[in-house]
Amino acid sequence: MFIQEILDGQLKLQLLKKSLARTAKKSLKKYQNIILMDSEGSTVQATLYDHNIIAFQDELIQGKTYLISNALVKLTNLEYRSQSGDTQWTISGKTRIQQVDENNNALLLTTYNFIDFEDLENHMDTNTDISIIGMVIDTRPKRMIQTRSGNQCQVQDIILINKRLETILLTMWENFVDNECNYICENLAKKPVIIAKHLKRVSLSTKANSSFFIDGPFDIVEHFKTWAKKNAETLNNIMSEKCYLHLTPSKISLPNKSKYTEIKTFRDSKRLKDFFGSKEKHLSKS
Repeated sequence: MFIQEILDGQLKLQLLKKSLARTAKKSLKKYQNIILMDSEGSTVQATLYDHNIIAFQDELIQGKTYLISNALVKLTNLEYRSQSGDTQWTISGKTRIQQVDENNNALLLTTYNFIDFEDLENHMDTNTDISIIGMVIDTRPKRMIQTRSGNQCQVQDIILINKRLETILLTMWENFVDNECNYICENLAKKPVIIAKHLKRVSLSTKANSSFFIDGPFDIVEHFKTWAKKNAETLNNIMSEKCYLHLTPSKISLPNKSKYTEIKTFRDSKRLKDFFGSKEKHLSKS
C-alpha cells in the first residue's frame, strides 16, 4: 500500500492517532507521529517536523477524515517495519490536506481492543494492546515523582467508572497532565467519557504513544451518557462518598472473591504442600 515516491493523487484517509510532539535525542529536532487509515483499515505512519507541527496543529484532528496529496514517501528501515509498516510518510509545507465532512467513526472504533475493568489484571503481563472506555468521576491532585533514571515527572490520577459501577485508577504522565487532565478537571461536573488506547500494562497508566478521545463523537459515548443520566443518583452517591480513595492500586474496585482461595480452605491440604514445596527442598541440613 502507498508505495510511490510522491503522492500526486489524493487519498482519502482518516486520522486514527495523533501522538504528542517529541524531541529527537541525537538531532534535537522536534517531530510528531500520526497514524492514518484508509477505508479498508490499512494504516500508515506519517511524521511532521519542527515548524510543520505548529502549522498543522489545528488542521489535523484525531478522528477526522481528509483528502491528502503530495506527501513525501520512503521505505521504512527494516528494523522499524514491524512498528511503522513498509513505508514512512513525511508531511511538509508542500503537502495538501483538505478535511472531508464524513463520519467514519464506526470503522475507527474497530481498531480499539476494549478490555473490561475486571479483566485488566489478566492482561498486565501480556503484549495485549490495552484500550478502555470509562466515565471520569474524580481526579486526584497533581504530584511530582522521581523516575528510576532520576528525572522529575508530573503525574495525576483520574478515577474511571464503567456501567457495572466498577472503578479503576488511571495514571496520566507529563504532557497528558497539562492537556487531557486539565480539560477533564475543567469539565468534571459533566462526567466526561474517555476512550484511551495504548496504555501501559504493568499498572494502568499512559505511555508516550497513548491517545485519547474525551467525549468523542461516537454512539458508544452517547450510550454511556444516557446510562449515566439513568443512574445519576447512584453515581452522585459514589462520587460524594469517595469510598474508592481508601484504595490505591490501579484496580480500585474490590477483586472478584472467586479468584482467590481462603486460607481456612487452603490449610492442611495437598494444595498447601504443592504451594510451598517439600520440606526437604526448602530447609537446609543443619
